[in-house]
Amino acid sequence: MTQPDDTDVAKLKRAWMNEKCAPEILQFQADLVARVTEQVEHQEATVSSARAAAAAAGGAASGGLDDLTAHIMHAELNRVRFMLRSYYRTRLHKIEAHVVHVVKETEVYEKLSPQEQEYAKDYANLIEGHFGSVLKDLPDRYTSMLQQIEEEDGPFDMVAEPNLDKHVFCRIKEDRGDFLLDPNDPDPANTVELNKGDIYLIRYRFIKGLLEEDALELI
Repeated sequence: MTQPDDTDVAKLKRAWMNEKCAPEILQFQADLVARVTEQVEHQEATVSSARAAAAAAGGAASGGLDDLTAHIMHAELNRVRFMLRSYYRTRLHKIEAHVVHVVKETEVYEKLSPQEQEYAKDYANLIEGHFGSVLKDLPDRYTSMLQQIEEEDGPFDMVAEPNLDKHVFCRIKEDRGDFLLDPNDPDPANTVELNKGDIYLIRYRFIKGLLEEDALELI
């Protein structure tokens, strides 16, 4: 059965899919996650008490839930919990993959939840300590070579960053009319008409702003 698009579960599904498809970490949906978590916990308590009441009544449906209904409700709750866990795991994977970038860039760091911020700092410290111990044991000729690179060529940027030029599929959620894909290239050929329901395969960098405005969703 199709759920309305304005339910918290439907919003969580969109946030989850956007996070899975976007190459960068997105703004943590704190209020939405808190509401869904509270609803799931409340519903689980309701199902448990109703099943207990049904069992006490000898399996009668009156005053409780029959087994089939309870199993259906439990399956739905498991589905929502799976989305929540996958949402968290996807974000943690991005933090670990680009941890120095995440911690270094204030704009990115502020997208994390307080718990994610703490995890990112701890993980970055572990990585720094690990590579620091490795570099310390390198032969002198390699450490001097690294110093020469830094002195002659300036900072040698080896920080892993998300690939914003990755192509993604997106579905337009509202009419936007003519849209200039690349602001740095005003050629009319780089303009597309965005209509609600249209699906595009497009470079993420070009539609990043529209995603932040909730004008489209990634699929």
